[in-house]
Formats: sequence, C-alpha cells, structure tokens
Amino acid sequence: MKQPIVVHTEEDYQRAQERAQELSASPESPERDAELAALADAMLAFEMRLDEAEE
Repeated sequence: MKQPIVVHTEEDYQRAQERAQELSASPESPERDAELAALADAMLAFEMRLDEAEE
C-alpha cells in the first residue's frame, strides 16, 4: 500500500523539495509523474496553511 505524502513542517517541505528534484532527474514513468503530482499537492497545501496562519 502506498503512503500519502504529507508536509507538516519546514523539514518535511525541504525533504519534499529534494525528492522532487531527484524524481525530476529520473526517467519518465507514470509512477514518477504521480509522485511528483502528490509532492506538488502536499507542498502547496503546506504553503497555503502557512499563508493562512500569517493572516
């Protein structure tokens, strides 16, 4: 079973960025594209939570 990608902390966000860079350098595949999309969604959700907390 695949685990969901969740970004709760700045450290998680940094790891997600590093993983996205690794995936971007790897050969294209449906699995890679799905993981990149999940990372992007998780990172965006984290950024939105930060923005809401600042308001």
